[in-house]
Amino acid sequence: MKNNDEEVETLDFLSDEEVSNQIDEMLDFIDLSDIPNNSNDNKQLQELLTSSDKTENKVEIDASREKLDEYKPSIKDFNIKSAKTRKIVKKSMLYVIIVMLLGFEFFINKTGDMLKDLRVYASSINPIRIIQNNKYGYIDYTGEKIVNPKYSYGENFVKGYAIVKDSSNLPLIIDKGGKEVVSTGTYFSVYRAGTDIIASKVTKKGLKYGILDANLKEKTDFVYDMISYSGDVYTYTKENSVGLINIDGKEVFEYKLTDNDNKIIEVSVSSVSNLDYQRYAVVKVNSSSQIVNINDGTVVFGATLNEIVPEENNVFYEVRENNKKRYIYVQDNKIILESDDYLSLNISSIETGILKALTSSYTYEFISTKTMEQIKKGLTLNDVYEGEKIFIYKEHNYKKNKDSFILVKKGEIYKTIDANFTIEKPYKNGIAIVKFFDGTYGYLNEDGNLISDEKFIEASEFDSYGEAICRTIEGYGVINKDGKVIIKFENESIKMASGEVKKKTIANNNNVFYAVKKDNKYAIYNSNGKRVNKTYYDDIVFDETQPLIKAATDSKDLIITSESLNEISLTSFNTLYEAYDNYIIIKNEYYNYSGKLIYVDNSKEG
Repeated sequence: MKNNDEEVETLDFLSDEEVSNQIDEMLDFIDLSDIPNNSNDNKQLQELLTSSDKTENKVEIDASREKLDEYKPSIKDFNIKSAKTRKIVKKSMLYVIIVMLLGFEFFINKTGDMLKDLRVYASSINPIRIIQNNKYGYIDYTGEKIVNPKYSYGENFVKGYAIVKDSSNLPLIIDKGGKEVVSTGTYFSVYRAGTDIIASKVTKKGLKYGILDANLKEKTDFVYDMISYSGDVYTYTKENSVGLINIDGKEVFEYKLTDNDNKIIEVSVSSVSNLDYQRYAVVKVNSSSQIVNINDGTVVFGATLNEIVPEENNVFYEVRENNKKRYIYVQDNKIILESDDYLSLNISSIETGILKALTSSYTYEFISTKTMEQIKKGLTLNDVYEGEKIFIYKEHNYKKNKDSFILVKKGEIYKTIDANFTIEKPYKNGIAIVKFFDGTYGYLNEDGNLISDEKFIEASEFDSYGEAICRTIEGYGVINKDGKVIIKFENESIKMASGEVKKKTIANNNNVFYAVKKDNKYAIYNSNGKRVNKTYYDDIVFDETQPLIKAATDSKDLIITSESLNEISLTSFNTLYEAYDNYIIIKNEYYNYSGKLIYVDNSKEG
């Protein structure tokens, strides 16, 4: 048969193995040199194929699964004998692959954008509790019934599970789909303890208590006669002993009882300003008190028949004869200070490392927890500024005839500042407000540096998200901790979402952080300082804990759900509402955070 470039004949695969291998390699690792250099597609494809550090659209494969046999297309599959034809087909296949890859990239990017836009409020995965005719049930985020109201009791969901009670008032546990994952009769009683559950059930040794974790797995064995929960620690009674169980479910403290002892254990935990620090508690058993580490059970003080009272940040006092107090400060499983010379003792923050003690002569001593010496003698309350992490005191530099500020952290001086300002407000959320001698204000960070050269007529404290509203002669604006301007200084006033709400909504494309007032009207702006819609409002009020805004216009009053920018009408601006993590109640109406009415409680008056 005559050969020409248009004819297709059966190939001898062995003789054409080299060409076949080339197309196989091309399919595995495309040679971009075959694409014209001036092609925009070439640039896009190179970016697509060489961006190994881009992980946004990365797809992970479970390596534990058996690998499937791969089929890789080859030039051999076309049975082309003509070399020229094979070259054309090879080139065509390359361009098809390019188009497919670019199309796939477009699909992935667009799908990712859509998924971001479809992002539902984070807690919406939990069902919503409803009450009808004194019976509890649950609906989903769209208002569809998950469980018809049939339970005599039902709690809000915690970590995907809810404790409910049947018509006989017996407890069971359901999952988000309404399935009874712990049936009636499994446990005699169940109680919430944070995200854990204290449960009791009948065993061979009678009714015993244990602890379940958030996934309903047994954190402890069911061997206890009683378990109670108090401030991140459990107390237990077991046979002839009482003790503590830490948050991990481990017994860490045990007190053996005599036959004459009552099986009563009480725990009073000291609160701490920073949860990263170890907490200690007063453990009282039959009138005997001790100070105990609630994580490892170490006894650091006691036992004593005197009363011990916990105060904040692991400060305690023992009530002695004539009601005189002996103060005790505990840190790192040691008594750092123990004294009955003081009328009071406190530490504003464990991180400052400075104890403030009031003496019997009503003067103050400021004591370093590192050296147990006064950080400086003779200081008065007018000389010191106690912050969340930093303690500051001032002293007069007579050589320079000006005050210096000394910054202290963890009981040690780490910086001295000769400055032309006073401390107006001590550190909060990492920033202090200072006042210059000309009456203007600035911000000082924890390194002892001004965050900006700008001077402000007014300066508010930074929130927990790291932003503050302040004013120049041009107007109000917003800055962050780096001194960057988020909202320009050109406004009549500004309202701002709380730091808690900002942290909840920062990942959402439709977040609303600011209400900016100009010409006696408010406009709303997102985290980037960009306006989110064209509407003007007469008034704006941010909810303190949830991403909601109560707003008023010339024609209506409403709630704006800032996660979706949908509106819920109000009868008046003063209408009360209840806001939860995944729904809002206005009078007897339930709405989700997309602004959709999902349930009406007809048992309530409208």
